[in-house]
Amino acid sequence: MLRYLALEKTGSVITKESSEYPKEETVWIFVENPSTEEIRKVSEDFEVEPKLFIDYKRQVRSKRYTTTPLQFVMVDYYIDNYGTIRKTNILFIIKKNALITILPHPLKNYEEFFKEIGEDIKHWPKNERNIGRILYEFLDRDVQENYDVLRNTEDDIVEIEKYILTEQNNHPITKLLALRKDLAAMGRRFWSTAKIIFLIKKGLVTIDVSPKTLRLLDDVYDTFHHQITIIATQRDMLKDALTLYETSLSNKLAKSTHDLNTIMKNLTALTLLVMIPTFIASVYGMNFRHAPQLELQTGFYQAIALMLLAGLLLYLYFHKKEWL
Repeated sequence: MLRYLALEKTGSVITKESSEYPKEETVWIFVENPSTEEIRKVSEDFEVEPKLFIDYKRQVRSKRYTTTPLQFVMVDYYIDNYGTIRKTNILFIIKKNALITILPHPLKNYEEFFKEIGEDIKHWPKNERNIGRILYEFLDRDVQENYDVLRNTEDDIVEIEKYILTEQNNHPITKLLALRKDLAAMGRRFWSTAKIIFLIKKGLVTIDVSPKTLRLLDDVYDTFHHQITIIATQRDMLKDALTLYETSLSNKLAKSTHDLNTIMKNLTALTLLVMIPTFIASVYGMNFRHAPQLELQTGFYQAIALMLLAGLLLYLYFHKKEWL
């Protein structure tokens, strides 16, 4: 689906859903899930390599293709309706009077942003109605939404720590490692986007940007660096959580070892308590014709007393050693 926002020389603003955009005007072309025909038209009208529309989907981090014209892919993170962190690749093609943004699939928040810009731009000063200001608004909205993503990742870290402390989850380490990987990728993406903004600030790309917009881009650039610092802090929090998990695991292993030793002591003590009386009984029960004390009238009672005495002495010994 192709939409465009055109800034006519008369000062009027036109937003329309159509592939018949006015190339001679300052125009923002917004495309979601582009068709083959839309890709062909944009490629021919703005001299863009068709393979770019395929390659940008494969990128795992923000990447600059060329500076003249400025072509780059931005890996953008957002929160879906279920509170889950998602990411999508956005292709930017920027010329002096044209901004082209390509999304691989429709996203409600970007559709709303396109409509908002169409209304807000009418109230901008005429010298601010240019591609540079639209790009700034896009980047500023993106960088502000990053705070929602970072707040979500911080909540995930707190949940992981809670699981470790309360032992509610048997596999917090899986979530921890996955989140650490996501934060590393997010940090690289923020840094790549910040470098692209740096190119615009230094005038190394052919974009119509007013001095005021350049100052605003300074703020976006600094915000990206602040978010990179937040990511570094959260990664430190994950390291602490990993240390906490390792400590918890060591404590569990130590407790298991202690419990196993206690069980072995109990079994040893009980075995001896049963074995000694059994041994005494087996001695008195041997079937020899002549055996000492075999004819005693009190022999049975003496044997029972000896077994009880042996059992009592063993019990007292093991109780003193805390085996029972």
